[in-house]
Amino acid sequence: MERYLKTPLLVRGRRGIQLSQAGLVLLRHSEQILTAVSLAEAEVEAVAGLRAGRIRVASFPSAAAALLPQTFAAIKAEHPGLSIEMVEANPPRAFELLRSGECDLAVVYSRSTGGEVTEEVPLEENEVLTPLLVERVHVALPASHEAAARRWVNLGDLEDATWIAGCALCRSHLLRACRAVGFSPRIGFQTNDYLALHRLAALGLGVALVPELMHAVAPSDSALVLRPLEPLNTRRVGAVTTEALMHLPGVQRMLEELQRSARDLGLAEAG
Repeated sequence: MERYLKTPLLVRGRRGIQLSQAGLVLLRHSEQILTAVSLAEAEVEAVAGLRAGRIRVASFPSAAAALLPQTFAAIKAEHPGLSIEMVEANPPRAFELLRSGECDLAVVYSRSTGGEVTEEVPLEENEVLTPLLVERVHVALPASHEAAARRWVNLGDLEDATWIAGCALCRSHLLRACRAVGFSPRIGFQTNDYLALHRLAALGLGVALVPELMHAVAPSDSALVLRPLEPLNTRRVGAVTTEALMHLPGVQRMLEELQRSARDLGLAEAG
């Protein structure tokens, strides 16, 4: 300790060995230091045992509605002292939150059309992706639409339809998919609210692309039908964290429960 502090802590005199002035200062603070160390040890043990701590998750809307609630509920039932926070964010923003340290785990997706990846998950070197599920993207149609009776709907057959789409970011997949089969969609309604989209389509005002996750929690409506697209459109959903955060017990537990929730939905990715 003297070598570390570069000053003597003990002095030898006629009365034997005594504390130096520096030693007396260290003694005065030692009780506080030992108390702080004990408190730190207790807090670390609590976090490691999931009795305390905080897990922050960023997720796109349909996963936030269909996948995360049952995941969070299961973890809170086992570990009531663990704090869970969630912010809704689509993949570009979710990655920003993860990389700025504002979340511990980001639920994101990639897209494929006809087996060809059209949107990838842009991982950085220190990031780890845990696959969760694969969902098909359906077209939502009013039951009265002529294509509603088919098992599959060819996207090119909807060239003359009025489309319901989300914000500029959310509609990018719709634009690419339609252009790939030779047309640009005529967008008549813009909304990020799935209930609004649901009612607009059910009442025959337009058609829309809907992921299976969102349909899993949507209210049943006989006036609305969902049909898979030809060519097949899918989203691969996964959870991204960093290599360092991957070792935290809370993050590990969250990933395990997310995989369980995906299996419960019947959409878990094979392997």
